[in-house]
Amino acid sequence: MNLVYLRLEILRIVRSPQFALFTIAVPLGMFLLFGGLFGDQVGPDGIKASVTTMINMGAYGAMSGALFTGTRVATERTDGWQRQLRLTPMRGPGYLAVKIASSMAMALPVVLVIFVAGALRGVQLTAAQWLLSGVSLWLGALPFAVLGLLLGLFGKGDTVGAMTGALMLPLGVFGGLWMPLSILPEWMSALAHFFPTYWLGRVGTLPVDHAGGLGLAVGVLAAWLVVPALVVVRRFRLGPVKVA
Repeated sequence: MNLVYLRLEILRIVRSPQFALFTIAVPLGMFLLFGGLFGDQVGPDGIKASVTTMINMGAYGAMSGALFTGTRVATERTDGWQRQLRLTPMRGPGYLAVKIASSMAMALPVVLVIFVAGALRGVQLTAAQWLLSGVSLWLGALPFAVLGLLLGLFGKGDTVGAMTGALMLPLGVFGGLWMPLSILPEWMSALAHFFPTYWLGRVGTLPVDHAGGLGLAVGVLAAWLVVPALVVVRRFRLGPVKVA
């Protein structure tokens, strides 16, 4: 039953116009814009801005795709669908696993679209760098899938979309995905290290710049995964939230 529900969940999300607009079109448009403006410049790390912008927008798109499921969860709570599911053979862990799996399924095509656009715009990487960077961004989106689930379990159906959008803005800006940290004030560069989006961008860039620090990046993302996951499990065990 879980596989059937997962398939239906993915189809519901793919058919949503908001998914195509906010999770694919926005990061793709930003890559085409910033990549066109700064693509030939070389950063302090010796990497072309076009490569860094592609990876950062891939990270932003993966994050957006992973967070998107929170809207569905909140709507299901508002409509009473979660209560109905509790009467079926599907258990709570299965429901949560389907939501996280659907989030990850939505993050993957966004990364692929951005990377294909990068290749068409002249970004040159080795086959191993393309693969490792893309897989790292996709797997690194897992904490955001759990964070989206957390928003859905606490937010309301008519407000969680705005909450998600309000969260994505500081995650993108202060995490250093929208613009290089080197051109930002020093305090913003320091603040970026507290945002999971910074580390998501780092795991995507490491196969290219070989700067090291993979263990630290993975550890920070793991912390951002475990803490929200504990809250999600506890909240779901308490039962559906009564929506006023």
